[in-house]
Amino acid sequence: MSRRPNFMLEDFLDGSVSLPEIHWETVPPGVDPFIVWEGYDQGVEGWVFWWFPGHDQVTGRSYGEFERASLFEKELERILRAMHRWPLWGTSTLKKHAVAIALLQLYCEIQNLCDKV
Repeated sequence: MSRRPNFMLEDFLDGSVSLPEIHWETVPPGVDPFIVWEGYDQGVEGWVFWWFPGHDQVTGRSYGEFERASLFEKELERILRAMHRWPLWGTSTLKKHAVAIALLQLYCEIQNLCDKV
């Protein structure tokens, strides 16, 4: 069974689409963008990032692979909505930039470095 990336990650993971210059003042404090962006796992459904929780942080219950992929998608969509970028629109470069920033925010929230948007 072949694992596919989440559809929102398609432009982000496309090496032929360049990532626009990042304005470092928009990067949450304590977050290394390159660690965040490089940390996806091609062996799991949705290519969920390794830093995305594999269990419920309150109850400790482990997520199944597809449940985790679904939760990741919902969280990423929530942040893109807050950015007024959902549904994703624009060129591949604009989509890649929006997802890159949303991933930084999601990582920041999960690591308790910033508040949820």
